[in-house]
Amino acid sequence: MRTAERGFSLLEVVVAVALFAIASAATAGALAAVARGAASPSARDAALMTAENALVRARAAVAYASSPDQDGTVLLGGRTWGLVAGTTAYVAGAEIRAPFPCRAPSALRVRMPVSAAFDPASQRFSVSVSYPRDACAVAADGTIPPTDTLTVTLVQTLPPSVFPPGQRLVRDVLTPARM
Repeated sequence: MRTAERGFSLLEVVVAVALFAIASAATAGALAAVARGAASPSARDAALMTAENALVRARAAVAYASSPDQDGTVLLGGRTWGLVAGTTAYVAGAEIRAPFPCRAPSALRVRMPVSAAFDPASQRFSVSVSYPRDACAVAADGTIPPTDTLTVTLVQTLPPSVFPPGQRLVRDVLTPARM
């Protein structure tokens, strides 16, 4: 008869497998939560890019405005550029292309509400863009549920126009050198 047998008893193996199963389930749940939230930074990045684009357009409108006495618009390449006092609201679209966001076969399309405001007295321009906290909660048409909304806000004081009123812009372009 052997008195010092080596190995594990059946009870020890069952307990070890049960503990391993519980740990695996907890890890899988945590990984699923991380994967579900992976699209949110992409949505925030898209909202931030939309807000920065609005600021760039506002800076361009101030830089190319010919006179504060006029309505602030300039015809440039068939487009009208200008800042209008007050608040303007529009919707920007974004596609979130995180790796398989929300188990969708293609990119998620999100409609992000944008609110831009310009105060001509203080030359202050602000833009707010709403984006989803959880991109998987976005409706099929891309709208964000009101309970799942976060906001990015950028504010900047714009410099005055560099062109004095009534100044005519003339550019002398040199002929290119011949080779």
